[in-house]
Amino acid sequence: MAYWKANLYKFVPKPEMAQNSDYTHHAEWMAAMNELAPQDYQTLLQQWKVTHQRRRNLWKAMANLGLG
Repeated sequence: MAYWKANLYKFVPKPEMAQNSDYTHHAEWMAAMNELAPQDYQTLLQQWKVTHQRRRNLWKAMANLGLG
């Protein structure tokens, strides 16, 4: 479990690689990271808020899982 907590952020798919603007998979990975490594989740979330601010479907998928 310690391995996953330390390295989960490396497995989260990058939003720019999404096909057909479907970010469900990305949001699910972020939800897992929020549970296992909340600090890494917050760091990546802050990066995404700047880099991917215009990807509305990403933020909708995140909101559907209670993330944001």
